[in-house]
Amino acid sequence: MRTTDGQFKVQIIQRAKDGWFQPVFYKWIEHDNEIREMLNEEGCWGSVYSNASISDTETNCLKAALEHLFILSGERIEV
Repeated sequence: MRTTDGQFKVQIIQRAKDGWFQPVFYKWIEHDNEIREMLNEEGCWGSVYSNASISDTETNCLKAALEHLFILSGERIEV
């Protein structure tokens, strides 16, 4: 799920060791012109530190992830 401006996204993953769900947050990072020319790409997704907790269900994890995305971006996302 992404914010409408495309600057942040969250991925919900299910942990193999215990089956709980964990949100992973990313921010789009634009490359400067020199790097853009070398790599031939506009930018990349960089991981964002988060203290968002794990959840026992995907639904609960999604609710917490949406709230954390709001904190990061200031944008309220409806599902």
